[in-house]
Amino acid sequence: MGNNRVLRVGAAGLLVCVTHNAHALDASQAQSGGMGKTVRSSVHEAASVYAAPGLVWVGERFDMGAGGGLDTDGSRSFFVGAHDGQTSAIGLGVHWISRRAEAVPSPDELPGWRRKGETFNNEVESSVIAAAIGGGGVHHLFGFGVGLRYYSRTSTLRGASRSFNVAPSVAGVVADQVTLSLTVENPLPFEYIDAPLGVGTGARWQPTPRFAVALDTLTDLGSVPGEVRFSPMVGAEMWLHEMVPTRVGWTQDGITQRQQVTLGLGVASDAMDFSYACGGLWSSDSGPTLHQLAIRLSM
Repeated sequence: MGNNRVLRVGAAGLLVCVTHNAHALDASQAQSGGMGKTVRSSVHEAASVYAAPGLVWVGERFDMGAGGGLDTDGSRSFFVGAHDGQTSAIGLGVHWISRRAEAVPSPDELPGWRRKGETFNNEVESSVIAAAIGGGGVHHLFGFGVGLRYYSRTSTLRGASRSFNVAPSVAGVVADQVTLSLTVENPLPFEYIDAPLGVGTGARWQPTPRFAVALDTLTDLGSVPGEVRFSPMVGAEMWLHEMVPTRVGWTQDGITQRQQVTLGLGVASDAMDFSYACGGLWSSDSGPTLHQLAIRLSM
């Protein structure tokens, strides 16, 4: 499970990461982004504070990193973060995205004078202040946590909205090769467009240090009343050289039904990982292509 060196850094880790999903906030960074956004099964991503808080106690390292992303439609994102998998029972984070969307207002929003077919620029800024608290089992074999989230969203058409919610989570390691996680997304009955009720799962099989496959799912129970939307995410990581991980993945959005292939490339060692990810280079529609860059340090 990695390096057993202990680094005393106090009780808190800081995370800032970003998302590009049109509906739910997506915490994947460049590493998991290249693997089909499988962040719920990635132990060494700071984004697990938000995506799967139980993973915080399964990891054995202190990871910190920074990066950002840009869509070809002009949406932009940024993150900087740290994740203590050794000594800390608390994680903190802020997630931020700014995106542009052309929207057709409903008659209630722009009554009377709106011309048929007219569209308007709808600039949307979303952010999450998140904290995770929890504990873990012997030798980092299992962990549990609760994510505390405060959401903020500002839209040109719909104004500002705020919401608070939680995310209970458990995670474990089976036979030193398989990492599993289960997270209940936003169970409190507060309506918020970027934070629907759902269940997230993650599974990662890593038989060798140079090869891994991952399967994540997000079952969306709240975006569409009375309907269940299922988003699968699969990915693989293979090392062409002892310092060059390559990544590939596929994902389908449960709301839009958009499918896309993701690709990633990195330069990595036990102490450092520089990653690039491209999402949407191939997709089932003509949607935007996302480019992400990130650097991560591990101790």
